[in-house]
Amino acid sequence: MNLPYRADIDGLRAIAVLLVIFNHIGLSFFSGEYIGVDVFFVISGYLITLILTHDIQSKRFSIARFYKKRVVRLAPAYFTVLSIVSIIAWQVMLPGELTQYFDSVIYATLLMANIYMRNEVGDYFSQSAESIPLLHLWSLGVEEQFYIFWPLLLWMFVAKVPRKYMWAVITTLIVTLLIYAQYELTKSADKAYYSMLVRAFELLIGALIGFLPQLKLPKKIAQGLVWASLSVLFAAATYFNKQTPFPGAMALIPCLTTALIIYLGQCSPSNNVLLSNRFSSWIGKISYPLYLWHWPIIVLFGIYMRPLNAENQAVIVLLSIILAFLTYKLVEKPAKRFVMAANYKVMIIGFLVPAMIFIAIAQTININKGFPDRFPQSVYIKQQALNSYAHVIRNKCMDIADPKALPDPDDCVLGDAKPNIDFLLIGDSHANSYTAMLDVWAKDANLRGYDITQSSTFYLPGVQRFESNFNRWEELSKFKLRNEAITAHLAKTHYPVIILAGSYVPYFGHEVKLEDGIHHFNEEIFKTGFMKALKIAYQSTDQVILLNDVPRLDQEKVPADCNLRNEILNTQDQCMVSKKNYEASLLKFNRMVAEAKLKYPDLKIIDPTKVMCNQQTCKIMLNNVPLYRNKDTNHINNQGSRQLGIEYLKQYGNPLKD
Repeated sequence: MNLPYRADIDGLRAIAVLLVIFNHIGLSFFSGEYIGVDVFFVISGYLITLILTHDIQSKRFSIARFYKKRVVRLAPAYFTVLSIVSIIAWQVMLPGELTQYFDSVIYATLLMANIYMRNEVGDYFSQSAESIPLLHLWSLGVEEQFYIFWPLLLWMFVAKVPRKYMWAVITTLIVTLLIYAQYELTKSADKAYYSMLVRAFELLIGALIGFLPQLKLPKKIAQGLVWASLSVLFAAATYFNKQTPFPGAMALIPCLTTALIIYLGQCSPSNNVLLSNRFSSWIGKISYPLYLWHWPIIVLFGIYMRPLNAENQAVIVLLSIILAFLTYKLVEKPAKRFVMAANYKVMIIGFLVPAMIFIAIAQTININKGFPDRFPQSVYIKQQALNSYAHVIRNKCMDIADPKALPDPDDCVLGDAKPNIDFLLIGDSHANSYTAMLDVWAKDANLRGYDITQSSTFYLPGVQRFESNFNRWEELSKFKLRNEAITAHLAKTHYPVIILAGSYVPYFGHEVKLEDGIHHFNEEIFKTGFMKALKIAYQSTDQVILLNDVPRLDQEKVPADCNLRNEILNTQDQCMVSKKNYEASLLKFNRMVAEAKLKYPDLKIIDPTKVMCNQQTCKIMLNNVPLYRNKDTNHINNQGSRQLGIEYLKQYGNPLKD
């Protein structure tokens, strides 16, 4: 069936793809631009259902023929982009990254990219997701998995249910799947985002349009409703953000407005200047290859450490459009003639053969562990440091199952494993990342330390910590439980030295919320809890030490593997952060420390960043060893931590001996 051309649908495609691109390049005025994918789902559900219904009713329905058309529509551009991105990945990715990339290629080839992203990547909005070249293919996985089942279900419904009742059947499915989506969203939002069953109601909303009775509306009313729907769509794109519970009930807003626009165009065709102009129609025609190209280009810019400033944003958009047009003109359009070929030939030559080739290449890459001989040995030494995580190495100490219990001292030794414990390390994951540094100092001083760190848990007795979840503050219960356990432990145990360390910056921003039942602002609550922590510590020890935190990389968009990328890509980027910005981020905390020093003059402050920073900048590599964790902006890695300890000893002596 050849559907009559509708410029408004191409206009909707243009809006959808541009919203997605604007979201991905970081244009902040549309924080909810990810809804563009939902617009695509509704359009797809509508068009495919219209074609399938016509074929079923005219007795021309064939599963093989349906899948042949899907192959002709999707495969040529899909495999073209996959081929070029894979060639570039070979050039710029390290062995570990390359094997992970080709793992994603296998899933993408089998139209299961959403399953890979759900299991291996997790949060769609996380920083780690920004380096996955095929992340965006999750939506194609959702669509094609939906179309495994929908043609058969539709064929069964159309054969047995009178057309006038089909809207009720599909509406029942939509409501059922929406309830399921909402449940999955509350259970695990990260996994729900990629799920076909969670997203299925969006495609079904598109499917429903063709079964609704057609109402003839006056032209002005229809046009007014279209403009109102577009306004709602853009409002959602503006006001939705990463904290909006999505998908689920909130997805109804973009989906229903898109469906209304399509429905009105079906009932009362009229031109809308935004949807039906030549530019919108042209972008709509190339929207599929445009969607395929834009994200790998953004990832490549990230690999080369190009900032997403206005100039580069324009370059990304322009390059994406050029490649999309060339793909449409040279690949998509010529491939359409194969729709007349035999079903089995198209599916074998157009899908199975390229799929098997990609799977074979991926398996070869994996068997050869990413072909490590492509780069010099120095690259792998740096990579090993980047991937040395203290919380993994010391997993028996960090984040043990019960926050009310402290870990076994024999599992959490720092320095010499002698009978008596000389110091206790209290703090969060930043404190944990300092363990290798402390181990160096402790061994040099013949001391034994005990590591009782727990992520997101700086020692603030009497304080509750809350974190934002879909714009609602939820208590991080392990924070209070662990700190109560520490307070109880210190009440009956004496240590010669107690070391406090942590990530201080989040407590003075909008990342967390603190409560103590008395004060109203984070700064007041933190200060009260901090002073209480010092008081309790001084009652249980002879010496309290406070470790300064390291600079954060996110403010200046410097990747942890910056030096490594320079070596691989033959670039000369400045792999440093501003000391001024670092000091500014800790200004409020340092004022509290200065006040605490007045009350506790023997409070000792150790600043490991003295070996990282000069007056202007702070390095992220020391003695050819990267300091930060891979794909992380604020934790130092285990080897980097050890290097800090060694270098500090050389320059300033052992701070634990004083």
